Amino acid sequence: MRILVSTFSDGDDDKVLLAMRRLPYDELVLVGPEDDGPSMSRLRKLEELSGRELEFREILPGSFMDMVDSISEVLAAARTDRGERNEVLLNISGGSKIMGDAALFAAFRLGVEAYHCDRVVVKLPVLKGATAKDRFTEQQVSVMDLLFGADVPFTEVIEGMGRDNRSSTERSIRELKKMRLILARPEDGKVLLGLSPEGREVARATRFARGM
Repeated sequence: MRILVSTFSDGDDDKVLLAMRRLPYDELVLVGPEDDGPSMSRLRKLEELSGRELEFREILPGSFMDMVDSISEVLAAARTDRGERNEVLLNISGGSKIMGDAALFAAFRLGVEAYHCDRVVVKLPVLKGATAKDRFTEQQVSVMDLLFGADVPFTEVIEGMGRDNRSSTERSIRELKKMRLILARPEDGKVLLGLSPEGREVARATRFARGM
């Protein structure tokens, strides 16, 4: 099944209609702050005339990352709706700009094909099927998992990853530090490793992509 997910607020019906006309889909899911208003009524009626049922998922206003997490959950659920493996397309032209940006961020997290439909249809540069976890090695992901909860002494990271893997673990740490995803700081004669704000988001994205 092909599921079209679109950001939405009242007044965006023409943008959603363009996506409906130009992108192939079997089911429409709108995400936004509220599902009341003439625009929603118009879209519901059009879907009913086509023999389909429009679904709505509420995305409450909040911090940017809260919105990213909420939209990511909708996209992930759409992929496995009714126990099937579905193809998901995302239109980000509806709703506020911050919601559109959050939706695009969520698409990058999960490798969901994304579009901006407003007068013209623009395909956005999301690599389909490439989730956040695909951009890092298994060992890099494991190191970020280990640091996700709190800063950890370097020696404990090495032990946690296994002493037999010391050289490869040190290489992964160097690579993540070079990408500015890990920060190191001295404390009480030890070197503590922790995730930078960017590293925390990458770790959150890789965990989400693995269903953690």
